Order: sequence, then C-alpha cells, then structure tokens
Amino acid sequence: MTETPELARTTIYRQLRADILSCSLRPGSQIQERELIERFSVSKSPIRDALLKLEEQNLIEILPRKGYRVKPVSLTDARELYDMRLILERECVSRAMDQSDGALTVLDAYRVGPDSDDLSEWIAYNRHFHIAIADLSGNARLSAVARDVIEQFDRLTYTSVSLTGPKGRAQFVGEHVAMIEAIMHRDRRHALSLAKDHVEGAKRIVLETLEHPTIVP
Repeated sequence: MTETPELARTTIYRQLRADILSCSLRPGSQIQERELIERFSVSKSPIRDALLKLEEQNLIEILPRKGYRVKPVSLTDARELYDMRLILERECVSRAMDQSDGALTVLDAYRVGPDSDDLSEWIAYNRHFHIAIADLSGNARLSAVARDVIEQFDRLTYTSVSLTGPKGRAQFVGEHVAMIEAIMHRDRRHALSLAKDHVEGAKRIVLETLEHPTIVP
C-alpha cells in the first residue's frame, strides 16, 4: 500500500533525524534533494517538508543554491545539552531508586558493552542505557523529555567514543556498572555523584574536541 503524503513526510523525517543523530550523516556533510528523492522514491514535497522540520530543530541548515548541510555541533549547543543532561540524569537516577528490585533488573543488560568495535553499536548501547534509567523514573513526562535530550547526544557520544579507543570504552562500561550497582543498592548520594562524574567526564572530552577540531580523526 502506498504511503500517504503525511506518512511519507513522517517516515523521511524520522529516518533522516536518526541518520543525523547517529552520525550516519556526519556533521558538515551535504544533503541533496535529488539524492533523497531517489532514496525514498517520493516527490520533492515530502522531502522538503522533512528538511524544513529538521532545520527548525537546528539539525540542518540551508545552503543557498547548494542544498542542505548537516549542522555541526557548536560549543554553545554542546554546553547547553550537557547542562540539560545533568539536570535530567540526576533526577531520573534519583527516582529510579524508588522502583522495585524486579523493575531495576532491566539495567543488568548494560553491565557488558557491545562485543564489537563498531561505533554505531556503542552509541546505541549508551543511548539505550540512559533511556532505560529515564524510563525507570516513573514519570512519563520526565522520561519523554529525557529521552529527547538523550537521543540528541548520539552525535556527541560519537565524538567521545571515537577518541577514547578500547580502553576508554571499557571505562565507559565500568562507569555504567558502578551506576547500576549504586542504584540497585539505593545509595542515592553515591549514585548521584557517579551520574554527575559520568556526564562531566564525557563533557570534558567533547568540549576539548570542539574547541580544537583538528584532533578529530
């Protein structure tokens, strides 16, 4: 069955947004309408509608007579995202500790990272872990806001995990495990401290990279 124009716009928007946030479409890469028309087998209208929505979300920018470009992450954007992330993460961690032992077992799946060097798998692992904590907050609105911010972090996570190498990724998992243990033991003070250190550690790496972009591989 052929998709309706509205459904086509939604499908294209969601796929392009996922591609941008996962860095399948790298920051600074150009997007051409004709390539998207061929990819999605649709007319210009739903493509332009999807691109307009992505522009409104500050994920792409229009290049006059050249098409579109995935917008690089600015220092200001990164700092603001990390500020929001820290506020939301600590609140979600705190609320998660009010859940039952049975509910918290969902976090056990994140005690081990991906058995692969594929960065997309590590980005997904990180995203799913933090979304799992947000979902354990017991507050649907808080979870939805946190999920939206967490998904926007995929591009920053890409920068972080691509620079740290296997040793850094092992530390990454270790920090997750420590947070899981603190949450399961209802050690609120320690869990909140670990959450803060985890976010601020990644923040230092990413901001250093954005301030000195020549070190990006």
